[in-house]
Amino acid sequence: MKDDKRKPGKWQAGWGKEEKKRKTKNASGRGPADFPPESSALSEAEAPLRSKRLLKTFGGIALAIGIIGFFFTSGPSVETSRAATDALADQVSVELAAGTVLLSDDEKLAAQDYTIVHSLAEEETVIWVWDYAAEDGDYVQVLVNGTPISESFMIKHKPKKFTVAAVGTVEIKGIRDGGGGITYAVRYDVNGTSYFNTAPLNGMNSYELVRE
Repeated sequence: MKDDKRKPGKWQAGWGKEEKKRKTKNASGRGPADFPPESSALSEAEAPLRSKRLLKTFGGIALAIGIIGFFFTSGPSVETSRAATDALADQVSVELAAGTVLLSDDEKLAAQDYTIVHSLAEEETVIWVWDYAAEDGDYVQVLVNGTPISESFMIKHKPKKFTVAAVGTVEIKGIRDGGGGITYAVRYDVNGTSYFNTAPLNGMNSYELVRE
């Protein structure tokens, strides 16, 4: 009787090839598609962490914007003391410091010229120029004895410092009116006095410094 040496059928050969492929794949490592349930569980676990990170990021941005807005919008408060009321009426004060704000909106005061008599021995003194009302884009220029010692500049609540001759004429020239008049204040260290004034557009206020 002859041995039955039949060749394997096509399906048997195919099965053998697939089995070989699976073994080869298992030996070389598993891809992400091999375990979809585990990958899905990982994604679900990471989702809350991603949400927390996003919340922290947006929270930090909102806080930064709030802090920046505070510094840009906050400014010096309007002085309402008796000394401030007197300064508006008299346009002069020995009590109020440089940088004092008297009004939230511009209100024209009469344009004045002054003679300042002092006993300072030094040849120079310091003045401080600022806007005592609204910061609305008023520009002025400082001159000493007819010569500009500065470019035109926008007056702000923060005083701007200048060194000037202790004897001679200091002039504040109105360069640009931002609206409501060119309202400014100037304090002279030589006599510890602040003057609240209005500069005429393209005109000047004069401060004559005289040593006794």
